[in-house]
Formats: sequence, C-alpha cells, structure tokens
Amino acid sequence: MCPTLITAAAMALNLCSTCSRMPVPHCSTTLSTIKTFYQHQFMTKINLLRLLIAAITLNIVAASHAQAPIAVRWDMGHNEAQKGCYSSKFVIKNVSGKVLGANWQFYFNQFTRPVTTPQDCPVDVELLSTTYYRVTPNARYRSLAPGDSLVVDMLMRGTYVNVCYSPMGGHVVLDGDMAHPVAVHIAYGELRNPGQWIARNDYPDGNRVYAFNETLKTSNDKFNCWDIFPSIKHVKFLKGTCDLGGGVTVVAASSRVADEKHFLLGELKARGVKTGRGVTIKIGYLGAGTQSNPERYTIAVGSKEVKVLGASRDGLLNGLKTLVAAIDHSSGLRLLNAAIDDEPAMHYRGLMLDISRNFTTYGNLLRFIDILSYYKLNVLQLHFADDEAWRLEIPGLPELTSIASRRGCTINEDKFLAQIFDGNGNPDDLTQSANGYITRSQMVDLLKYAHARGVRVVPEVETPGHARAAIVAMKARYNKYKDTDMAEALRYKLWDEADSSDFVSAQDYNDNVLNVAQDGVYNFITKVAAELQSMYRDAGLTLDMIHLGGDEVASGAWDKSPAIARLMQAQGLATAHQVHEYFIERAARLLQPMGLKIGGWQEVGLDHSDDYNARMAPRFGYVNAWSTVGRRADIPYKLANAGYPTVLSNVTNFYIDMAYNWHQYEKGLHWGGAVDEYASWSAQPLDVYRTARSDYDGNPIDLKHAAQGKVALRPEKAGNIIGIIGPLWAETIRDFDQVQSYVLPKALGLVQRAWNPQPEWNDDESTYVAARARYNAQIGLSELPVLAKQGRNFHLGQPGITVDGGMLHANCQYPGETVRYTLDGSDPTASSPVWTVPVPVGNATLVKAKSFYLGKESVCTYLWVK
Repeated sequence: MCPTLITAAAMALNLCSTCSRMPVPHCSTTLSTIKTFYQHQFMTKINLLRLLIAAITLNIVAASHAQAPIAVRWDMGHNEAQKGCYSSKFVIKNVSGKVLGANWQFYFNQFTRPVTTPQDCPVDVELLSTTYYRVTPNARYRSLAPGDSLVVDMLMRGTYVNVCYSPMGGHVVLDGDMAHPVAVHIAYGELRNPGQWIARNDYPDGNRVYAFNETLKTSNDKFNCWDIFPSIKHVKFLKGTCDLGGGVTVVAASSRVADEKHFLLGELKARGVKTGRGVTIKIGYLGAGTQSNPERYTIAVGSKEVKVLGASRDGLLNGLKTLVAAIDHSSGLRLLNAAIDDEPAMHYRGLMLDISRNFTTYGNLLRFIDILSYYKLNVLQLHFADDEAWRLEIPGLPELTSIASRRGCTINEDKFLAQIFDGNGNPDDLTQSANGYITRSQMVDLLKYAHARGVRVVPEVETPGHARAAIVAMKARYNKYKDTDMAEALRYKLWDEADSSDFVSAQDYNDNVLNVAQDGVYNFITKVAAELQSMYRDAGLTLDMIHLGGDEVASGAWDKSPAIARLMQAQGLATAHQVHEYFIERAARLLQPMGLKIGGWQEVGLDHSDDYNARMAPRFGYVNAWSTVGRRADIPYKLANAGYPTVLSNVTNFYIDMAYNWHQYEKGLHWGGAVDEYASWSAQPLDVYRTARSDYDGNPIDLKHAAQGKVALRPEKAGNIIGIIGPLWAETIRDFDQVQSYVLPKALGLVQRAWNPQPEWNDDESTYVAARARYNAQIGLSELPVLAKQGRNFHLGQPGITVDGGMLHANCQYPGETVRYTLDGSDPTASSPVWTVPVPVGNATLVKAKSFYLGKESVCTYLWVK
C-alpha cells in the first residue's frame, strides 16, 4: 500500500480511538457543547474515511493505468478471406525502452470465435473462456528491441459485422503476475472498404441514406406545447394562453395526493418555475363513475388556473407528467389553453435494462428511471443476474457480489469472474462497466424513487439457463463451508458434480445451466425471493412478481446428469422440455405461498399441453414474446391463445440494443436485424404480422397478405396482449451515454405504440410515409431540443449524400441539422466545410459527411465515387 493510503488509514483509525476516549465533561459543560463535539468528531471521521476510500480507488485505477511495455493496434482485413472466415491482425510494438523478452502475455476480449494463426507465428492466440483470449510468445518468438513490432495475423470463423466485433479490454501480464495486469489501449485501423464488414443490400451508404431522407421531408412540421410523446388522445384547444412565468401555486385536493404534489413541485423547481404565487394548479382525483381506466387523467388549462385530475394515483401522475412535458415544449413557459382527456391503451409499458453483462451504476439507474417516468413508461424490468455477473446484494449470500459482480484477469475464477466483453483486467476498478453491484440499501432507495415516479420495478433472476454467475458464486460458497459444515455447503448447491453433459449455449457457455434436480436450486430461489420481498417491504411496497427468465436453455444441458436422470425416472419425465416444465412449475409453486407470480421469456409458455397451460398461465404476471424473426412472428398470438398474459418484446421492433442500421460504426447487435426509431414506431401491437415492414435481409414485407396461413389471435384471448417492454441488453454497452443513445430516440416509437397501439395508417403506403415524416420532424424539431436541454445523450442519424452531374448533394435526417463534408477521404469534423448548396466533387473517389446538431454528431456517411 502506498504511503498516502497508510497515512489516511492511520488517521481514520486514530480518530476512531479519539472519539471513544472523549473525557467526561465537567458538570458545567452544556449538552449543546457535547453534541457539537460529537458532531465535529463524527463528520471529521466520515470525511477522513471518504479520503481513504478515494485514495484506495485512485490507487486501484493507477495500477490499472500503469505504463504497459507494449502498444497494440488491430486492423480488420476482409470477410471471406477464407471460406467462412475473416482475416485481421494485431501489431504489437515494444514501447518499453528496453528489450522485451518472452515474459509477457497479452489478454483481450472479442466475441467468441475459433481463431487460427499461421504456422510460423511467433505467438499463440488461444481462447481461454467466453470472449476472453490470450496471446503468448512461443518457441518461435524472438525478443523485441525497443521500437520493434511483431505482426500477428489471424483468421476468425464467422463474419465481422461492425465495430462491436473488434477486440477490446486489452491488458498485459508480466512474469506471470496475473494479480497485477496493466491496461493496454488498443488502437484501431479505419473500416473504410466494404469487404471489411458484412455485405448488405441495405448498407447505409450515401445514396441509400439520401433517398430515405428525402422521404422524411414534410411541410407538416409545426408543433405546439401539447405535441408530446406519447401523443394525447383528446385535446380541445381553447382561447388564450396560461403564462407560468410569474410562478404557480400548487393546491392538493386532499392529503391523499400529498406525494404527487411533492413530485410536481420538484419537477417545477427543476424547470425554474417559481412556486407560491401566480397561476393556481389544482391536483386531485376524478369523481366516481369516471374511472374505467385507472390510468386516465384530465387536464383543464385556463389563463389563471390549471386543474389536473386522475382516476387513480397512476392516472394523476400521468397527468402531471403531461403537464411537465408541455412546459418543456412550451415557449417561455406559456401554455395553450386546452381541455385534455387521455389514457393509455396498454397497462404494461416499459423497458428491460440488463445491468449484468455490463453494469449501470445506482446513480445512472435513477437517471434511467427519470427517462421512463418522463415518457409515462411504468415498468422497469431490472435484469440484474445472468451468465456474466450478479449485480444485487443478497444478504446471506455474499459470494454473489464479492465474486460474481467482479471480472478481471483470471483463469480459475476462485476470487472473481474472468473478464468478459471489456475491461482492463482489474476486478476492483469501478470505473469499468465490468465491475460493480447495487447494495441492498441502494435497491430500497431505488424502489422508493421509482414508485414516487410511477415506475414499477420487476426484478429478473435468470433461471435455469443464463445462471453461470450464480453457479460460480455458489461453488465458492460450497468450498468455504465444505470442510466445516457440509449441510451449509449443500444448502445452495446448484450443480451436479457427476454431470458430463456436453453443450454450448447461445452465448458460448458450457456451464451455465442450473441442475434442477438439486434441492439447492429451490432453496436458492426461495432465499433470493425472500430477500427481494424484504427490500420491497422496506421501501413501503409489495413485491408481487419475480421474473425467472426461463429462456435459451442449451440443448443437451441435462443429458448426462445422473441427478437429472433420477429426477426424470421419479417424476415420469421423458424429455428435456418436460424437465424444464417441471422446474418452472415447481418454482411457481414455491413462490405462490409468498404471494408471488412469476414472469418469463417466451420459452416458458410454448409447446405445452392444454392441461399444463391451464395450470400455469394464471401463475404468470407476464411473458415476454421476444424472438419473432421470420416464421416465429406468430409467437405472441400462440402465447396469448394459450392464456398467458403477454407483453410484446419483439426483436424486430423493440430490441433497443439492436444497431440503428448496418453501418460499420453503428454500435449494437444485428441478430434480429437493425432497429431504429421508425421500426418501433411502425409496430402495430394489435396486428403483429404487420409489425415488421421488412424482413431480416431488408426486403419489404407484403403487409396486406402477411397474416395469411398464420396463427390468428382468438377474439376472446385478445385481452392477453397487455403491453410492450423493450429489452436493452448490455453486451455492447460501456457507459451510460451509450445507454441513452440506444434508448433515445429509438424508444420513442415504443412510447407511442404502448400508449396508442392503433396507428393512424392501415395498408396505405402514402399515408404511412406522410405520418412517418411528421413523426420524424417532431423528434428533430420538438423532442431533441428538450432532451438536449435536459442533458440527455441521444443518437443522431447520418446525412445522405449523392453525386449528380459531378456535383455533391446532401440532406439530413432531422430538420435543423448541419451537414459537414470532406472530399479527401478524411472524417469530417466540426470545422469541416458546411454543405449548403451543390459543390463539385472533382477527382474525389471517397466523399464523407457527418451531421451535427445540438452538440451531437452522427457516424460518418461514406460515398464511393466511381
């Protein structure tokens, strides 16, 4: 430990002793003096402890950022360099100033692919675990002199799609000291040749984007303060305006709405609206007979008074959020007088946030809840446990966070998980999205915060698949107790040590499935559920549902487990599917006496007998229909027809982590296609076969005949389609700015469709295109300026560019953007020429352009000129 840490620790410890040895005061000493003394000592102690924590953190970060002896550059070669493989290379340079022997190993992360190197390669490249690779000098390696480099040519199976498929998380280990990895920044060559990324007919080059942007032009681009997301169902405009610039007085109809008054006052204060004078804002509940939808609200705006009434607490909050949004979209705090009557069509409206794959901190989770609340999304499905980490403190099971919330440079995983996706090798560096968890007290506060804003938090614990982090943690717990208390060691045993099943999951794990024949599995579920209920109680809430995942259990996961074989014989089970059914039903029966329903992904509700569905469907809070690509588009209707309460999480429309398009620098995944703000808005939740307008390959779908020959939703089961939840998985997320840019503006279409599921067009293409153009203009002219003022990050679409008669033409996605371009192949910057009128391209062979707007910039549009 460095001297600064030693000094800080000594000061903190000394202060603790000083406080405990305070002399007994003379009788003349007042109670005030005693109180002041203790307050001073306590605050000094706290401040010094904060100093100690800060110093430790700085020491950890400094260790991670010590000077590495190597510099690394990665260059993409070409897809199909050999059949089914792409080529790439590392250039590893000695920057240490002295000869670099063979005492180093370079670690990095990259989506898991088998890798090969030439026979004469001086290093070995090996896959250690999922996404985690190691480069090690071999017998052909010769020491590198200072400034010298070696080239590592590689072939990886598969296709390079976009920048997310590049290596990340570099760190070097010297002399085998894995406890002290040193971070290595990886530099990247430009991706500028089409053979370097996936070949697509819908690649967004300049010509394609230009043609699309032309369809977004509209003269229907005038918006008022009540043009918000989601759109209001009924607005009747009245004469005059209501000026809030002079302040407001908020009057609660009764103490029943005191919390909602507090919420509104906080929102007004944040917007600089003075309170205690001026326009009166009355808030309360609607009268009897007006509450058919508990989320209904009305707003009456006059020049001197505003009245907001709700059918329930949720309805009132909806009305207050509409009022706040109108203030944000107003000019000078001046509202148009209006009579408003509004309600959502769908009860479940929300997002799922994965904080397991990569972590979102407590503070940023609160900011995320603010986004949901602002757009009247009322569900946060919190995905805190998966293969890659466990992110919530569970009292009594410390290994879940001491081991399974930390990732770094390791092979045996006895103290923390191996690095996945990204990082710097250091499991204690909380600046990395690889590491961190939510404490119990933070979770309680988060629940209170969400409830105050009308957001319900649904905890998700992935089972029986996607459970690797929990399994690793509970193995550590087993090892802790096995020599002293075998009963305790076995209490939460999640695996069968005799299992020799050979399987690989969708995410390339071969050890991520709970062995559901173990009693420890059900002890574990009960323990976690009880602790979650305790957190909700402490927040003044009732937990009534736990999402158990249930998806993507790999084929063969239980095939060679003796324990599973015994279970199947005892229970009369013939297939792995029936084993899965057994697990879900047993877990549901365990949780039912606790007052808990369960949730799950679509696998939990598919391919069952009518008898099973009749028993199980009532036990579910909801089931997410997610994998709806191609022939699986009928899954929402299959679930609803079987009786399961179904929320739409269609990958083709609502997966927030899908890339906005197929550009090589647009971050995100693509297995379900590209998903942008138009895909979510184009959805037709009550007509799922017309929800996707193009297939995976970008070909248009014949919407008029899309439902022919497919499963129909039975009329009596239509009520089982209860909402929309957009999943945001975190494999490609590294920080909260990225979370926001994935969500905004992509999720605005979801916001609109969850509130107003029936769009204003049918099969008429011209009506659809006109509506899309107005939606686009509303985002660009009305919504993005508000988001910028709120300090939100958001995604900006790229400009279109085309050459006609040797002249460069350009357009942009949103009105108001500035397009800058270059003709020399370099990337445009904020100082590059602004395109305003057609300009000659001369002899340019590659034209590039970027859009700039409200402090944001787009990815670069490429146009290859023949």
